[in-house]
Amino acid sequence: MIFIKAREKYLYFDGLAPDAISLVDSLHEAYYGYDMPKVLNDFVFNIEVALQNAGVYDEDFNLIGEKE
Repeated sequence: MIFIKAREKYLYFDGLAPDAISLVDSLHEAYYGYDMPKVLNDFVFNIEVALQNAGVYDEDFNLIGEKE
């Protein structure tokens, strides 16, 4: 199990990598075509960096092992 922690101002995530991925994907989908508020955008980016540092995402923020 890989645990992910990310923080941005008043937003905080502390949970499992699959939950972090689900949150990131859901927020990207919810704001598809629209500008995400800066704090929320920074929060999502922090989660993505934490996933990258944990070896879940590659250097381009793609899920490692995901079939294309």
